[in-house]
Amino acid sequence: MELRILTPLTRITCVLAFAAISSAVIHASSKTAAPVVKQFPLDERVVYEIPIGMNVPTTIMFPSAPSALESAGITAKPETPAPVLLSHTPGHHYLSVRALKPDAQATLNVIWKNRTYIIRFTASEKPYGSVTFYEDRFAGRSPALAKRATPDVLLELLDRAKSYRIVRDQYPEAVQQIEHRAPPISEAVTHYKEFSVTVEEVFRFDPEDTLIFRLRLENTGDTEVAYQPQSLAARIGSRVYTASVSDASGLIPPHAGTTAYFAITGKPDGSRANLSVKNKFNIIVPRVTRDVQLIEPR
Repeated sequence: MELRILTPLTRITCVLAFAAISSAVIHASSKTAAPVVKQFPLDERVVYEIPIGMNVPTTIMFPSAPSALESAGITAKPETPAPVLLSHTPGHHYLSVRALKPDAQATLNVIWKNRTYIIRFTASEKPYGSVTFYEDRFAGRSPALAKRATPDVLLELLDRAKSYRIVRDQYPEAVQQIEHRAPPISEAVTHYKEFSVTVEEVFRFDPEDTLIFRLRLENTGDTEVAYQPQSLAARIGSRVYTASVSDASGLIPPHAGTTAYFAITGKPDGSRANLSVKNKFNIIVPRVTRDVQLIEPR
C-alpha cells in the first residue's frame, strides 16, 4: 500500500472532491425512482406479469377477499425454501409478495368469484410497489366503461394531462398511475397540404380506457386554417377512433402554431380498446371552409 503526504493544497483539493462526491451521492439518492403503482382490470383470459423486488414488498389488492390461492415457487414461511415469499391473511382482500432470490420466478393462481386469475412474478430492479385489480363488468364492455368515462370524468382527465409535468416534478407519486410517452419525431408528425400535426405527448388513463393527446398544429400557409375540434380523431392501423372530448380552438393562424388536446375512449362499440401509448398515431384533422359573404344593403 502506498502512503501519500498531503500538502495544504492537496488537502483542499481532496476536500472539494469529497464535497462534490457527497453532493452527487445525495443528488442521485434524491432521484431514486418512486415505487410503481399499477391498476389492471380483472380478466381471466390475461396472464398478469408483475415485477417484484428483494428489498421491498409488492402489495396485490382485489376488490374483495379471494376464496383460494394456488401457487408454484411461493412460500408463506421464510424458513421454507422458495423463490418468493407470500404474506396473506385469509379473509383479507390484499396480499404481499417479495423475492427471496435475485432470479426469482413464481406463479400465483387467485380464485375470485369462481374465476381463476393467473399472476406471474419475476424478480426485477424496478418492482411494482402495489397492484390494484378492479372489476370490469363483462370484461370491460360498455356498462362499466360508460360509468367511468362520463363527460365530467373526461374533462378531469384533460386537466390532469395538462398539469402532468408540474405535478410530476413536485409530486411524482401522484402521476404513477398515468402512462406517458413523447413519441419520436419520426412517428409523431402527420402532414397536410398547408399544415402539419405533431403528437407531442400521449397519456393513458387505464381505468377509463382513455388516451389523451397533446398536439402541436403548425400552419405554413398564408391563410388561416379552420377545423372541427369535436371531430379530431386518431387512426391506428385501419381503425379510426374519434374524439370523446377535446380542448382546441379550431383555428390555426397563418405562419403560426397552436396547441390542442383531445381524447379517445374505448372502441366505437363501447368495449375497451386497451390501446398502448406506444402505437403509431395518424391524427385526423377535419377542415372546414369559412366562406364569408358581404351583403350590401339596398
